[in-house]
Amino acid sequence: MKKNIFLFFLALFAVLFTGCQNNEAGFPSSEKPTVVVATKEIYGAPTRKFEIKATLADDLGLKSIQIQIPELSLDKVITFATDPLLKSYDLSYFFEIPANRGTSEVFKIKLTITDVSGNSIDEDINLRLDGEFAAPAISMVSPKEGAVILLSTSKEMPVNFVVNDDSGIDYVQVKCAELGIDEMIQLSNSPQSYTFNKTYTLPVTAANYVLTITAKDKFAIPNTGTLNVNIVATNEYPAIYLCDQPKGTNLTTDAVGVPMYFHEKNGQDFEFKYYADKDNKEVYFLGQESDFAPHCFGLNESGSLTDDVASAPIVLPAKGYYSIKVNPNTLVYTVTKYTPSSKVWADVANGLWHDVEAQRRPFVSVCGAGIKGADWDTWTAWVQTGLHLANNPNNPYQLVGEYTLTGTMEATFTGQWWSPSWRLIKNGIATMSPGENGNAKYPAAPGIYKVVLDTELERVFITKK
Repeated sequence: MKKNIFLFFLALFAVLFTGCQNNEAGFPSSEKPTVVVATKEIYGAPTRKFEIKATLADDLGLKSIQIQIPELSLDKVITFATDPLLKSYDLSYFFEIPANRGTSEVFKIKLTITDVSGNSIDEDINLRLDGEFAAPAISMVSPKEGAVILLSTSKEMPVNFVVNDDSGIDYVQVKCAELGIDEMIQLSNSPQSYTFNKTYTLPVTAANYVLTITAKDKFAIPNTGTLNVNIVATNEYPAIYLCDQPKGTNLTTDAVGVPMYFHEKNGQDFEFKYYADKDNKEVYFLGQESDFAPHCFGLNESGSLTDDVASAPIVLPAKGYYSIKVNPNTLVYTVTKYTPSSKVWADVANGLWHDVEAQRRPFVSVCGAGIKGADWDTWTAWVQTGLHLANNPNNPYQLVGEYTLTGTMEATFTGQWWSPSWRLIKNGIATMSPGENGNAKYPAAPGIYKVVLDTELERVFITKK
């Protein structure tokens, strides 16, 4: 009898012990947890991060989730608190694929979800490394950004662009609500390159328009690229630019001043001041800022001014400063060499900061944003000697230097407590402060740039080195 009682209690103890083991420290039995993954197939690429997204749930409480990719040495366990119990969890886990993996490799991502009762379930996700994440590349042929269409010459607007994408192009769309343009081109056979070429007719009314071009590729998870092109339809030129770069130069590479904005405008008479840094300097006049087309004013075979992309340059015979006037309607221009009479800021490289003005010597540095080492404090401009400009030994009216730009920039070229200072406003204009206009922001690709502040022209030129 005693033996039977002993065996009964031993069996009861074993049952209770097993129950405690299975139910995780005394939690009661429950249903298995559930998992809903955002996708059963994830695309990645070497050196690129991918995201695992899933929704976990349990009727009693979640204990943990384990994420495994043995081939990539991934074994991550996320443990959840049990006081209070967590019944649902939105998983968002990022992992970067090692650089030494191949783009044709395929792996299994194993998720193991365990609840506090000891129940667990597994879920597998396919991981492919042949992902394509670049949006279709849209290259404008015409019109370029900021293009001027002169309605008095022609009301036609040729639109020509090329789209390229490695995974193939699904569709291309051209839209401009103000012009009633909404054209969708669905492409068959998913070509990797497509050229769009069509001419639209503009209304008589002068206005600014935005042409929106969209392209979507055929990748499993589609990528979409969009490009907005601003267009000016006008009966007269709002601006003319002087360009001293060879034909074919990319005029959007530099940050400020290329091509150069006009100085004075009276009707369609535009006047420039310009410095030729060498004899026989070649220049053109452009009707738009970002390209040589469609309006490029140069010389024809008889030496007269003409609006022709194939025209020859105007040659300034000798090094020095010039006053240049041009009328794009009458096609008349004049060039006059002159000697500046404005103040020369000499010996700025030997400037001196001093609280006593009489003991101060002028220096010229920069305050601003998007310039490595610069902020809006003139003391920073003084102590950051790499920001100081120096005199150009070949031109007393130019202060030169070299800056590293970190992105969109704005600047005021300054001495101690803003004396002297030139504020960089729109169109590369550098007015001597105090001025009426605020600093302009200039998009710029990160990199090293040459800087020229021409105090005679009141222009700044910041060009990619």
